Order: sequence, then C-alpha cells, then structure tokens
Amino acid sequence: MRNQKNEPFPFGKKLYTIGEFSKLYHIGTDTLRYYEEKGLLSPDRGENGYRYYSAKSIWRMNVILNLRRLGFSVDRIREYFQNRTVDTTESLIDEELALIRRQIAALQELRQSVEEQRYIIEETRALVPETVRRLALPPRNAFVIRKPYDADEDMDLLMRQLLDRSKNPVFMIGNNRLASILAPEDAPHQFEGALLFDPKGTFTLPGGAYLSICYAGATASRSYAGKLSEYAVEHGLVLTPPFIDLVWIDIHTSENDSEHLSELQVRIQAEDPET
Repeated sequence: MRNQKNEPFPFGKKLYTIGEFSKLYHIGTDTLRYYEEKGLLSPDRGENGYRYYSAKSIWRMNVILNLRRLGFSVDRIREYFQNRTVDTTESLIDEELALIRRQIAALQELRQSVEEQRYIIEETRALVPETVRRLALPPRNAFVIRKPYDADEDMDLLMRQLLDRSKNPVFMIGNNRLASILAPEDAPHQFEGALLFDPKGTFTLPGGAYLSICYAGATASRSYAGKLSEYAVEHGLVLTPPFIDLVWIDIHTSENDSEHLSELQVRIQAEDPET
C-alpha cells in the first residue's frame, strides 16, 4: 500500500484548491473558471476568497469530462445538470449512443480514405512516365471552380476551396482526386480551372476512351498535351479537350521534385458507328 503522505490527493480530503483540482483532472485552471462561469461547477469560497472544490465538484467534473469527450456542448451539459432525473439521464444516454454511432461512422470513413491514400501511393510505383496509354474511363463527377491561373499558389487556393465543397474527408497527401483543367493553347493562362473528383460533384466528366500520359517533375502540361496531340494524329484519333492534369505526387507528399508525378488525360472522340 502506498504511503498516504506520498499520495498527491489522499482519500478523505474534503476540499481541493483550484491548483490541486486542475492537476487531478489534467486540465487548466482557465478551463475550470470557464466551467464555473457557464454554471457547470460551483466551487466553495473560503474566507480568503480562494476557490475550493468539494466531492460535489468531483462527480460533476467526471460527468462533464465524459460528455465533453463525446462532443456535448457546454450548454447541453448545463441543461442536463439543471434537470437531472432518470428520464433525462436515459434521454442523454440515447444522445450519447447516437453520437458514438456517428463517430464510429466518421472513423470508418476516415479509415477508408487513409487506406485509399496508401493504395494510391503504391499505385504510382506502377505508372510509367513518358508512355502514352489508352484508357477506358467511366463518367466521373467532380466539383469544379473555373478560374484562370498559372501559379502553383493559385492552384493551392482553388484546391482549398474545392475541399471545402466536399463533405468527404479528402487529404492532400497521397491523393489523385485533384486536377487542373488545361486552358486552350491560345489562352493567356495555362489553366482555366480546377476540379475535385467526388461522387457528389455537380459536374460530370464524360466517360469513354481517353489518352493518358504520366510525367515526372515540375508541371509541364502544355508540352505533354502536345505529345498526346501528336500521338492522336499519328493514330488517326480525334481528341475532345479539355486536357485534365491530375496530381498523383506533389509537394504535399514529397519535397523531392524528382518524385513528383502528374498525369494528363484527354478524351478521344467516339467514332460514328455509321461511318
């Protein structure tokens, strides 16, 4: 058995100072004062004006921490303390269960997204730069912001705005759902907008046959658009712009420029079955 004099908070103690109470719960004294201000705690006051926390404060603090951990607001906790019966406690438990179910669902969604990140990074190792591929792609929904830009900083800002539109957890690390829309060759800007592939997106990129080429290093969309156009001419294909420049690996995943990887895609015009 531990010696009582070594116990920082010995059993049987009637009152705790704000400093002792703060250490007991590993929270700041400012938080304790905030809970008092909001009516969750009501410590006693000594003749010296100091706060002293009793057994009543202990059980209330236990409940507060439990409910705050689950995401209950301070106002909801105060409402519960003001009308605490078997019925209201049962109702609160039902709310707790609903919150836990939502948290589990959010964690499962988060896990799926992180697993997708891991898979995408592994998939990049199988991509061969400088090689034109023909792909059969399904229709893809996306959120789109059409705003001309050139600088990477402008792209990052547009990407941030796109992420705000998506309700799914999307991460910049290991993510190939973000892309730029290459502007026409005679446009004053390199890109005419950005998109985020998302099943809930309001814009649909048509499915069908696509030409694709991956390239390493810094953005060189114009150059590789030319390579795809040359390939199309050589093989009698008609392309249907815009060219979509997808990000596989960029500064968010690696600071090494040589590891950066992008993919340019453009749809092939479908042949007329009557010709």
